[in-house]
This record gives sequence, C-alpha cells and structure tokens, in this order.
Amino acid sequence: MAVKILIADDHKVLINGLKLILAVRNDYEVVTTANNGMEVIDLLLHQSPDVILLDINMPVLNGYQTIKLIKTNHPNIKVIVLSMLNDKRSVLNMLEAGANGFLFKDTDDKHLFRAIDCVMNEEYYVSESLNDILDEFLNNIKHKKPKTKHTLSAREMEIVNLIVEGNTNAQIADLLFLSTRTVDTHRKNIFHKLDLNNTASLVKYAMENKMFLGYE
Repeated sequence: MAVKILIADDHKVLINGLKLILAVRNDYEVVTTANNGMEVIDLLLHQSPDVILLDINMPVLNGYQTIKLIKTNHPNIKVIVLSMLNDKRSVLNMLEAGANGFLFKDTDDKHLFRAIDCVMNEEYYVSESLNDILDEFLNNIKHKKPKTKHTLSAREMEIVNLIVEGNTNAQIADLLFLSTRTVDTHRKNIFHKLDLNNTASLVKYAMENKMFLGYE
C-alpha cells in the first residue's frame, strides 16, 4: 500500500516540485496539499495521510503550532519539517514539538525518500549536518522526567498570538467575532493550562516557546 503524503507550504512552486519528485516512487501518493497550518488541521478532519511534509514559516498557523496540534489529535501521523533554518534552537523546537524528521529545503531526492522511509519505520531522520542535534534531542528524551503536557487548542493559540501583539480582550473579541466574556474565559483557561498568572508571564512564555505567528 502506498504511503499517503500531505505537503504543506505557502509556496506553490515548492509544492509542485515536491509532487514531481515524489511521483518517481510508485509507493508514495500525494493525497492533498495545504498552504498554511490551519488548512492542514482542517484537512485532517477528513484526510488521513501517513506523512506530512511541513514548512515552518507559514501564515495563519506556523509549523510549530501545527505540529503540536497534529500530534495532539493525530499522534500516529509522521511529520517531516522542510526548512532552510539550521540553528540548533529551531531544530530542537521542532523535534520537541513532535516532528519525526527535519530536512533542509535544498535536500536531494535520495535523502527525502530516505527520510520518509525512516519515519514510516518509527525512526527519526534529519539532514546529515544536524545529526549532533538529533543525538542531543534523543539523549534528552532518555533522561527527561515525564511531565504533564498542557496543549492549547487552535483558538487558544490564536488568542495567545493576539495577546502577544498587545490586544485587549475587547479588541480580541472584535477581531474574532466573540463576546468579551468568551475571550476572558479562553484567557483564564490559557493561564490555567500553562500555569501562568498574568499577561507579562504569558507573553514571555509565548516568546520563549515560539507560540506566536511570527516564528523565525
């Protein structure tokens, strides 16, 4: 049975290029594509890909946020990040969010195929120059004590982004067509889930954990 693949990137040229490369393999099938993270989440309501090839810097919902939601609601789907970012923190952020692989966008087809095959075999795969970072990540997993995870919903992440931008509850309510009471309830739930007490600590947490749309 062919591996079903979803490609998510805000550049159609890259999507079309990946589709041509993947078409060489008759055991791969590109079942659908998306131009931003929210489209991915919506597509997963009625599509069940085996692997998602995911860009980081996408509009509406970035790669980090998208991976968190995918892994919360569809933990068996494998995610391979495609990016030109190569700094240690960015790679670790994606792996810690749940990515199964990380490749540079200029990778050749051989490594792309190998990455897909590896993650389908329950293995991690990264571009060769990132192997030391992967080793560190795997070592951290071995020694990290399990802790309770509090994952925010897509709506809560959207509200966090607007709070980081400096919007008040009333402004957020207008932007999202919600009542101020509903926004206040979301805000309280966010504070509770993240064990935070005020807006300043939320903004600091969001910036440190890349929970904002301007992720770089």
